[in-house]
Amino acid sequence: MQETTAQANDRSLSRFLYLVPGITVVIVGLTGSIFGSAWNERVYEFFAGIETMQAIGTYIPYFPFVPFFPIFLIMLGAGLIVKSRQQKQLRFIAPTTQISRDA
Repeated sequence: MQETTAQANDRSLSRFLYLVPGITVVIVGLTGSIFGSAWNERVYEFFAGIETMQAIGTYIPYFPFVPFFPIFLIMLGAGLIVKSRQQKQLRFIAPTTQISRDA
């Protein structure tokens, strides 16, 4: 099947809408990891006043995961970039086979 111009434009627009936010999120994550000491303490102070966070923190090590926020952002941005690079959506369809009953 031939792809129409409108479908090609829609596909390139959807790729662009994944690519630009993906690059932006990766840059924000890298910037956050570089300047982590500037915002790290403020986030810990913000979470210190919430009782639920303290209760969860007793059971889960590193809980509010503050050191990992930039890594999560980089992973999210990388996922958006990969999604923008996909040529087409993969569909896994099980092959159908005919079994002959003549034996």
